[in-house]
Amino acid sequence: MNNKLKFFLIIILLAAISINYSNGLRGLAGDVSSFVIGLYMSAKEGLGDAIDEHFNQRSEIRLLREKNAELLEVAQVSAAYSAKFNNMLKEANLSEYKVKTKIVRALSYVNLGDYNKVWLDFDDFDENKIYGLMYQGYSAGIVTSSKGRALALLQQDPKSSFSVYMGVEKIKGIAFGSGDKIEVRYIPLWSEPKADDEVVTSGLDNIFFEGLKVGKILIVYKNESYFTAVVEPYAAVEVPGFFHVIL
Repeated sequence: MNNKLKFFLIIILLAAISINYSNGLRGLAGDVSSFVIGLYMSAKEGLGDAIDEHFNQRSEIRLLREKNAELLEVAQVSAAYSAKFNNMLKEANLSEYKVKTKIVRALSYVNLGDYNKVWLDFDDFDENKIYGLMYQGYSAGIVTSSKGRALALLQQDPKSSFSVYMGVEKIKGIAFGSGDKIEVRYIPLWSEPKADDEVVTSGLDNIFFEGLKVGKILIVYKNESYFTAVVEPYAAVEVPGFFHVIL
């Protein structure tokens, strides 16, 4: 006999008691039956929530597997291009080009309420160097030294800045944080940046390598002597766990 049938039999029994006994017993039986019905409905609702959570987890796992397959394909293609490129450099007696990165753990926010400054677990960093920071394959900010510790300034922070290209014309500019967005400033007035142009790192600052995706231009406006582009960043760092640092 399953649990559901047991509950219904108990309810029927209590209903019979309420019909055949006194008003006092009828009231007591009614209270108990209401309690049992409430208990049954709560259990049913809890079971439904557990089932929903289970299927949501399965859906997320499936999506993550699909994403991993895509990343594996990209990694394989990138490795092939890298090998071919470095063979060309070797034939020209040039040094091999290799991007070195390191996974670092986010420890905590520096200040409560400021989500653009994060302490990193990065013991062997060079205090005199500025590092590029990546998150989920996109630019995420820079790493500097503060009080002898590695400090991540996420790219929306006003003190975060690095060099970028915009659009297919590779228009030059400098990216600065502006709270929840990025502003690319010092864009020459003779250039023509426009909305939906993709922004990538230029590699001219020795912080990032060239071509790392930053975001897309939302609007462009003119200052006295240059254009400024407001950029929606690709990286959405809400609760940071781990980053990649470009060494």
